[in-house]
Amino acid sequence: MKKLFLLSLVAFAFGITQANAQWRNKYKCHNFYGNGITEHLIAQSPKNNPKGSEYLYYTSRNANRIKLVVISSETKTVGMEGVTIVKVRFPNSRTVYKLEFVPGGLYCIHPNGKKQAYEYIPE
Repeated sequence: MKKLFLLSLVAFAFGITQANAQWRNKYKCHNFYGNGITEHLIAQSPKNNPKGSEYLYYTSRNANRIKLVVISSETKTVGMEGVTIVKVRFPNSRTVYKLEFVPGGLYCIHPNGKKQAYEYIPE
């Protein structure tokens, strides 16, 4: 009986650590504006934050990571694949960008309709 109790306690602790597991995905886009700059976007689950995902942006010229403000997030099913659409903006800006996370990458749709492709960077 003690072994069963200890085994269930270990399983419970393992389950909690797995439920709180964090994830992080990196993406990059090179030379979108023709200036040789590589733009990076990180999508991650923040530590101890039940609010959801956060998105960080930086470039090859400026390594300071900017935390984007999330306006909305939704998931759609397209065929057999799921697509997550997140509307974000930079701090102190009202310009809204749409991030479409697709298998293997993401698209950033600018307010003027331009579609910027980011490729997934495996860690």
